[in-house]
Amino acid sequence: MNWYVLYTLSYKTSKIINNLNRNKDLTAFAPEYEVCHRKTKEVLIRPMFNNYVFVKTHLNQNEFNDLLLKMREENDGLIKQLKNVDATALTEKEIEFFNLVLNKNYLVKLSHGYQENGKTIITDGPLKLLEEHITKVDKHNQCAYLDLKFFNRRISMGLEI
Repeated sequence: MNWYVLYTLSYKTSKIINNLNRNKDLTAFAPEYEVCHRKTKEVLIRPMFNNYVFVKTHLNQNEFNDLLLKMREENDGLIKQLKNVDATALTEKEIEFFNLVLNKNYLVKLSHGYQENGKTIITDGPLKLLEEHITKVDKHNQCAYLDLKFFNRRISMGLEI
């Protein structure tokens, strides 16, 4: 299974996902994560990567490029496709990470934990498997920052302490 990443205009992201999902050969989604609002304690859902659409498909790079070309008119908010020279945009390691943390709805659930002697202990949630990668915990915004880079950005995930 190949994974491709598209960069879109912010107000066209959901339209592009819907257009792509009409094609039975692929699944398009925008990964999201849960975070706990600091005042109301309400669980909110935020995009992991603003303006990015992920596409899972068995199509190779050339077939996927042809598909995007055919859908050019429908996907008018598409800015560019992120890709390497002759490989899919995501490496095996990145795909493995997303398969690990995303549920079937492409959502990273809220993790729970506590801090003891300056170390963060995760009791449940997807961060439990990535505990050693946590570099910073933002108690105010209820999230943890990981030392894993993706698109040259630090990855943050929801954490209720």
